[in-house]
Amino acid sequence: MLLYHYTHITTALDKINEDAILKVQKESQDNTLKPALWFSANKKFETSALKGFINQETGKFNQFKTFEDQLTTIGWVRYVAETNTIPFLSWKDYTHVSGIELSDIKKMEKIHKDLGSDTSEWHCSFEDIHFDKLLRAEVYTNNWVDLNEKNLIDAIKKAKWLNE
Repeated sequence: MLLYHYTHITTALDKINEDAILKVQKESQDNTLKPALWFSANKKFETSALKGFINQETGKFNQFKTFEDQLTTIGWVRYVAETNTIPFLSWKDYTHVSGIELSDIKKMEKIHKDLGSDTSEWHCSFEDIHFDKLLRAEVYTNNWVDLNEKNLIDAIKKAKWLNE
């Protein structure tokens, strides 16, 4: 089965230029989730991958609401993996090993379901993943295409925050 790790252009460029590894964060961002690299079986896009940002005018935290909002602002990149070559845990298995309270699991599932995610499509790895273990990297231009210089330039031109 193919799985996809969704991110935005700047993060992807940092990873490519630095060390060619998808890295598991050292610490949880909210002190409840066991850090992991998250992938989705959804081949179009994963709603839970929409990024948040600080609005420079208001100082408040905002989150992109749609694929298109994020696409036209910071762009999309995804890494494609095969479950036969990398060991993944399903969301259900993750909840058993993560130590999260059942009530918190139910809240998270409801929030993400309301946003359009399907947790049965979620898979994770607790290990860093080197790019040579991935099938490919893709960038979204008018559809998902190979991440190469030409396609990356096309995507950057469409992402307004990357052109300021």
